[in-house]
Amino acid sequence: MRRILPPMNALLAFEAAARLGSFTRAAQSLTVAQPAVTRQIAKLEDWVGAPLFHRNGNRITLTKDGEALSELATSVLDRLELGVQEIARQDGRSLLLGASFGIAHLWVMPRIAAMRSASRATINILTNDDYRALDASGVDLSIRFGNGKFGDLATDMLIPERCRIIAAPAFLDRHPDFDPTCPGTAVSPALLLDHADPHSVGWLRWKDWYEMTGAPFPGQRRLTQMTSYPTMLDLICAGKGIGIGSDGLEDALVQDGTLVRIGPELGRAGWGYFLVYRPALRERPTFERLRAHLLGQVAPDAATAQGVSEPDRTG
Repeated sequence: MRRILPPMNALLAFEAAARLGSFTRAAQSLTVAQPAVTRQIAKLEDWVGAPLFHRNGNRITLTKDGEALSELATSVLDRLELGVQEIARQDGRSLLLGASFGIAHLWVMPRIAAMRSASRATINILTNDDYRALDASGVDLSIRFGNGKFGDLATDMLIPERCRIIAAPAFLDRHPDFDPTCPGTAVSPALLLDHADPHSVGWLRWKDWYEMTGAPFPGQRRLTQMTSYPTMLDLICAGKGIGIGSDGLEDALVQDGTLVRIGPELGRAGWGYFLVYRPALRERPTFERLRAHLLGQVAPDAATAQGVSEPDRTG
């Protein structure tokens, strides 16, 4: 009996756009032109017989039908990817990389083509904000935030913790009296978007920022809690508030002028994003090539980074 399934390329384009929240980012992750993604999604909508996205200029949101299909497509493709990956791993041609959604979206995906080329292997990605789930899934390597202490796993520093306040230029224009050395005074604390930490990863949050700078903390209950770093970035880009940014994650947005970094630079000794892996993986040439490539991309002081011990309180 012939299966009644949508076109696979269209489904892949839709799943990537739904997961990443952008046709452009989906095109980048699939290494195709953005119009091709748009055409494939239109083909899928014709096949389904219903719109899957609400389109408002460059912004897209899933319709009710789109949400249902997105959940199904991601689940099915994840199972297929992991199954194929397990087969390929048996002869060393594939690596399974784990990461939180934020680091996968903002750091890994822009580099994935170069990583695959350098390792000469298929690199599959498993995302989960709970690092314990990465261990349970048997990933080969992962990129994790922390202080470098991950049990028996080996680590290499990739991105030392360097944090500053980030804001959209339009937000600063609307708040000319904003003081980056005491953010909760010139603007409402509700505009301080705080990265929640439900899995106790150890992100540098607003409470830490105030303690490190010595400024009076306005009270955590009045801050706006965000569970997703990419979502927080989207709101900051839209001028809905300010947050604590991390060097290495929103660099492209700063470079194109969408965001600006202001105030003191902060960082804790030994904290940052690490390449984390099982020591035995060093015996696999594919991993060694990938590791050498990643370490060649980091800042010269990353391997011995001790953070920024004292903030510059001049702003």
